[in-house]
Amino acid sequence: MLTIDGLVTGIDTESVISGLLQIQQTQLDRIEVQQSEVLQQQAAFGTLEAGLLSLRNATSGLASSSNSPFLRKVTTVSDETVLAATASSKASQGSYRVTVNSVARAHQVASGGFADAEAEITTGTLELRTGSGDLTTITIDSSNNTLTGLVEAINDADSGVSASLISDPSGGANSQRILLSSRDSGTANQISVTNNLAASSGSATQVTFDFGNPVQAATDASITLGSGAGAIAVSSENNQFDDLISGVRIDLLNASSGDEIEISIRQDTDAAVTAVSEFVEGFNAFMSQVDNLTAFNEGGENGVLLGNRSVIALQQRIRTAALDSVAGISSQLNTLSAVGISVNDNGQLSFDSSRLSSIMNGEVDGLGPEQLADLFATQGDSTNAGVRFLLAGSDTVASSKPYEVDITQAAERAVATATSAVSGPVTITSANREVRLSLSGVEATVFLPEGTFTDTELAASLEATINESTEFGTRNVRVSSQAGVLQIETEAFGSSSSLTVQSGSALADLGFSGGEAGVGKDVEGRFLVNGVVEEATGRGRILSGDEGNANTADLQVEVTLDAASVVAGVDAELTVTRGVAATLDKAIGDLISADTGLLSTLDAGFDQELESLRTSFDRQQNLFNLQQEQLIAEFVALESAMSQLQSTSSFLASQLGGISSLQGVS
Repeated sequence: MLTIDGLVTGIDTESVISGLLQIQQTQLDRIEVQQSEVLQQQAAFGTLEAGLLSLRNATSGLASSSNSPFLRKVTTVSDETVLAATASSKASQGSYRVTVNSVARAHQVASGGFADAEAEITTGTLELRTGSGDLTTITIDSSNNTLTGLVEAINDADSGVSASLISDPSGGANSQRILLSSRDSGTANQISVTNNLAASSGSATQVTFDFGNPVQAATDASITLGSGAGAIAVSSENNQFDDLISGVRIDLLNASSGDEIEISIRQDTDAAVTAVSEFVEGFNAFMSQVDNLTAFNEGGENGVLLGNRSVIALQQRIRTAALDSVAGISSQLNTLSAVGISVNDNGQLSFDSSRLSSIMNGEVDGLGPEQLADLFATQGDSTNAGVRFLLAGSDTVASSKPYEVDITQAAERAVATATSAVSGPVTITSANREVRLSLSGVEATVFLPEGTFTDTELAASLEATINESTEFGTRNVRVSSQAGVLQIETEAFGSSSSLTVQSGSALADLGFSGGEAGVGKDVEGRFLVNGVVEEATGRGRILSGDEGNANTADLQVEVTLDAASVVAGVDAELTVTRGVAATLDKAIGDLISADTGLLSTLDAGFDQELESLRTSFDRQQNLFNLQQEQLIAEFVALESAMSQLQSTSSFLASQLGGISSLQGVS
């Protein structure tokens, strides 16, 4: 920048120019202040978005229809070292006494003794199996004909049997033995070995196993519920009991025969109180955040968003979502006040947990955990037990009148039916025990246990063999016999379930010729809202409202109706209610939506305003610079002109002085 010192004119030119540009500088300063204010407001709404996310997180548990804290159960056991018990929301409250009769143990057998781990053994094969599982052949040849080689071969085979070397001091010089252990406990998983190793010869010894004296016998776990004449005894192969008490899982730990344990199941009141307390705290924290940002402080610094209508509308939307009554549920419990939540003069919530605890403990007539869940979560009530509400998405709208559910196709399993009936008792031997199947995309060969079976026994044996196959995983089947004709069907429903009986030496005796196949069907149907069809998509037994539906988007129901139960027209009416937490969750989701949310719209507006201010600032700065350059140029010209005039004046004065001198001389 050119500096003018005003030495010629004596004028403070920099001050003059600054004064002349003061208006333009003030405009620049004002734009910078506006930019700062917009940035502060944008940042303030960013903190509000974080506050909304925090509130949503505090609310999410209450909004859940599938894992409501009001429906959770808590279990206590009299001796936690003996057994563990966990209860689902479907478990009934009560106290149960169980007696441990036995625990499940895995079968273990040991071989005869050898001098060392590298002792030579004879070659041949060992056929291993646990229970009625798949047969695994272990081959021993010159590459692995040692005790260690056999152990490694068994462990590499993944047969359900593990092998390890053990040292038995009682064996004297031959202390090294192989221990076979069944991977799974229970009598149904006993180890069996078909020993085709060659007889001992020379330095090579045939490995044999002492099944008559097992290291550990295979046993099932057994417990008895109750102690009276009608006590119920049940067994399990794996120390786990899922079906004795509905909704309760019992796991035996370090139990001993005769241990008596008391199991108590009750509502998890503490979890419910904690969930509501966290909701109240989250709501109050957000409201305090808004109040601070909009505060008027006389004589002090005001809130950044004081007077901002958008933040007031946002706060009111959250307050309305939380405090309005819930339509479609009992008037006894359709507002927060019914559970001990009140609003003080500052708009903050107060929570008296005693009221909630009374309802949870069944001390208020007509009210209980289910009604509490209705108050907070999205719930659905169907008029048909075969059409059960599962869940609703954030875009599912509560029904002002029941939605109608029209099922047009019941879900079906994949079925493969034998072409002929089983002829009399069937004897299964090593020559006719193989069945190869394709089950929902997985192919595997299974081997039936040997023995003589009726058609119903054969069906049960085939079902157990398929379901115990590790290759099929959780792809289970059901096998039945109708007048001797075997029928295999998948447990799973829907088009993703498929079944093909491919080949095998057992097919003829089972009545199959190979190629029998079936594919399941997905449920089909639609929702009707005030007579208007809203389409739905089925997968297995689950029918889901299509994305974009005006009312039933993401609404899911489970349809357990069979084909005979499906009627022409409406099969069920479904009332959908959206509780406080679910309504609040949707409101927050709408506000923070990246596409259409208020906060996204405001943020984009702030960006546009900042861009406009930057453009204005740049334009004003350019004008300021231009005017400054012009003024500097004018003052430079003035200084130059004044300098020239001073020079001319000095010259003239010198000339006049000279003339005067000459006149004096003459």
